[in-house]
Amino acid sequence: MARARTRAARKSVAKGAKIISAIIDNPRFFRAGKGRGIKPKVVTVRFDPKMSKKDFRTKADSLRRLSREGKLRKTPVKRDPQITRNYRGATIRKLAGQHRGNRDQQRRIAQKFGGRNSVTRAGDGLDPDHVHELQLGGRDHADNLRWMDAYTNRTIGSQIAGQLRGVPDGTPVIIRVIGY
Repeated sequence: MARARTRAARKSVAKGAKIISAIIDNPRFFRAGKGRGIKPKVVTVRFDPKMSKKDFRTKADSLRRLSREGKLRKTPVKRDPQITRNYRGATIRKLAGQHRGNRDQQRRIAQKFGGRNSVTRAGDGLDPDHVHELQLGGRDHADNLRWMDAYTNRTIGSQIAGQLRGVPDGTPVIIRVIGY
């Protein structure tokens, strides 16, 4: 049987949560690089109710992990559109092949993974997402891609890009997540 918490134990847990919260907001807590002396940029990623909660949580956890490991730096984006095009095409061919003869299902797959339509809310489609964002030093390679809700992916990417505008290349980045 589980032990009931005492009042003193609850207070100490609450105090610990406040300390952890203060540490997370303190950029000096995180490893920011190899002693270059560059002050890190804190980038805030906010949950939007139109986003897929599951995909937001997955992306936020990946970004926070990379941030804690000191692997995020603002870098110029060098994207090869052929890499995401090939990733998208391979997925569509694989899934459509599983539904041979069912034209309706193949059409739905092409719509979901096609990426051509505009997205205004979660569930409108899926995009290949760079796990380690290109604008934060990630590689443009199929190994760095996974499928993610298109609205969530594009919104998080634009939130990051907007906050990095004007920040010099090579600046360490710390991710702060709000709202989930």
